[in-house]
Amino acid sequence: MTRRSIWLPVLVVGLLVPAVVVSGPRDFLLCLTGFPGTTEQAGPTVRGFLDKLGERLGWGAGVIQGDYYPDTQVGLQQIKDRKPGFAGMSLDLYLAHGEELGAEVLAKAVMHGRDKQRYHIVVAKEGGPASVEALSGKVLVPFRESARFLGNLVLDGQRALAESLDLQYESNAMSALRKVARGQATAAVVAEEIIERFDEVPVKDQLRVLAAGPWLPGPPVVALEGSSAADRAAMRTALLGLCAGDGAETCRSIRVDSFKPAADADYAEVRRLFAR
Repeated sequence: MTRRSIWLPVLVVGLLVPAVVVSGPRDFLLCLTGFPGTTEQAGPTVRGFLDKLGERLGWGAGVIQGDYYPDTQVGLQQIKDRKPGFAGMSLDLYLAHGEELGAEVLAKAVMHGRDKQRYHIVVAKEGGPASVEALSGKVLVPFRESARFLGNLVLDGQRALAESLDLQYESNAMSALRKVARGQATAAVVAEEIIERFDEVPVKDQLRVLAAGPWLPGPPVVALEGSSAADRAAMRTALLGLCAGDGAETCRSIRVDSFKPAADADYAEVRRLFAR
């Protein structure tokens, strides 16, 4: 009776304290700012991607665990809490926190037919601002990255200007452009693929491109602290061949054409610009 009376409270306390989720050194998180869907909605797609990756690595399906997070802060916290060995990151997240996470670039994603990206500032043709400086204090949509990313990279070092803007999230680029045409926002930031398809934009005749940012490298796949040198080398090789053959559909499911070789040096210049 005495032994039971001692252990019962301990058991109850144990049930009330939530377990800390810790990933293994071979696990993989996808932390991609503003990408569509929720963690739950993307679950089956992510599971398929990780299983195919595990098969290519020779580790087997089900070995790699991981999830997708479209919110930067949530994704960052998940990496810190779960300590996976690998992650696919938005460029903004990598630039802001890669060093503190001990990230080593293994590859970069090729999306929309390219391994780089640039952003364009779109305004109303009639009555819109005549210069980038005239955007100060105005509403800008649908930017999902940080003001630091916008100012230092897209606006060529004008971080103070970017921090003065009212950056509002929007569900997609087309709805953001409609807001600009209606006067509900002063400007929209859209990616290169939207400009390439600008003829498909219903309100295109009411809009014009005010400025275009520089070309930036695509989202990196990184190794994190805790992953072994052997696993890093194997992951790099597996990623580069993942989208060939029966892996093509798996890659399409996560909106990636392929993965291209990349290293920390390929991101050195953009890290310098971001640090301004």
